[in-house]
Amino acid sequence: MSTITIPAAVVPYIRGGAQLQIAGAAEQLSTVIGETMHRGVAPVGEQRRLLRAWALVDLLGWPDEIAGQVELDVHEHREALLGALKGSADRLAHLIADEPDDRQRASREEDLQALREFEGTGLRAVEHDQQMAVTARMPGDVVELLRGALYADLERACEDMPSTEPKTRASWAGVLRRIEQTRSALDVIGWASPSEQQPVTLAVDATMIEALERDAEQWEWASEQERIESAEGRARAASHLARIESFLARIESFLASLAEPRAPTTLMIPVSALALVREGEHEAWSDISEAIDSGVHPRECARRLRAVCELLDLIGWSKDDEPSEDVDAIEHAGAVKEVALPILETLTTAVSEMRDGDPEKVKAESELRLLSDVRAQACEALGG
Repeated sequence: MSTITIPAAVVPYIRGGAQLQIAGAAEQLSTVIGETMHRGVAPVGEQRRLLRAWALVDLLGWPDEIAGQVELDVHEHREALLGALKGSADRLAHLIADEPDDRQRASREEDLQALREFEGTGLRAVEHDQQMAVTARMPGDVVELLRGALYADLERACEDMPSTEPKTRASWAGVLRRIEQTRSALDVIGWASPSEQQPVTLAVDATMIEALERDAEQWEWASEQERIESAEGRARAASHLARIESFLARIESFLASLAEPRAPTTLMIPVSALALVREGEHEAWSDISEAIDSGVHPRECARRLRAVCELLDLIGWSKDDEPSEDVDAIEHAGAVKEVALPILETLTTAVSEMRDGDPEKVKAESELRLLSDVRAQACEALGG
């Protein structure tokens, strides 16, 4: 996930642009309802634009009084965010052109400049990081489905081109970018369908994945239409859907394997484990004393001593002053890992020597599991 921070000054304009998207998508949806009923084709594009813009406004906040910067996931809200930026920038440009008041016009020009800077620096920088391609072997039938999906995307992009001459770069940039991305993808897999499509090893980029996802939505819809689709047609649609989902699942699994695991942000020591950790701390005193006697550098001994003391300050030096609730020791993970080990070894030996059914063995096994879990959390927090 790539998170971007939208400056407070830009938030109201992106919100306004997203609200314009909602109104526009709703209007388009209403105009195609009749055609939808006649053709039996779901208005997926209009519905998706409406829902995505709605989700973006939900994140930004609906009331215009809301202030402050907002963080969002660019990958999740990319389409709605770009549309909101374009709509808001176009509206500001018209307002500037018609504004007779010099001060008001200058203020709006500053706002437009802030929008442009956000789009040109912050957003594009994150988008550049997102353009990651995964090399994969795409089955022949999936290549055919992708080709059809890309042709459909290209057709939609051409339909979305402004009907007037390009007055500003912003009014055409989005459409031209979609056309260029789709053209590049078709160049890779081939524009024409061979008599028998062979598997293709290629770099699967965001354009291809998004095209397949949109195609999957259409096939899923078709597979459920009992009134207008034959059983054979629904089965074919379900088969296409399954092939696309299978391929995308492989890509998603591969990307997930590349993601670095996040280090835990907490290391909770249960109240029931505090005495065990404290016992390990007391063992550490002897280890540190022996280290001093054996000539270990005083600085290292002082470091270990300080770590032990700070952990005891946290969990209590004795039963009488220990906390009554679980303790977060994430800042002392190294000390927890170190002091727990000798107690775990002692408990493991004790359990192995006790008879089955012995109440003391049950207690020792419980303590062993408890402390093992605490130390495992400490190891995870330290990266292993």
